[in-house]
Amino acid sequence: MAPPGGEPQASAELQQFIARESQVAQVQQMIGTLTDVCWDKCVSAPGNYLSGKESTCLENCTKRFVETTQFIMQRAAHKAGGDAGGSFQ
Repeated sequence: MAPPGGEPQASAELQQFIARESQVAQVQQMIGTLTDVCWDKCVSAPGNYLSGKESTCLENCTKRFVETTQFIMQRAAHKAGGDAGGSFQ
């Protein structure tokens, strides 16, 4: 038999574990999407190495993708935090 009060602690730990795993899954999904989008945009013919142009393109694409994702997440958090009825500006 579990000690009194033991179940809520286990439930909280389980919720924290699920939240962490969800974050890991979101990061993995973002990396997969990032790889697909930037690779298709920047690499015309795979070879033994990336050209300078391809490398620069991948770097810029990655930065834009991450910045855009962060912006969208911040805007969504802002909207969820209060201004639920308004529009994005």
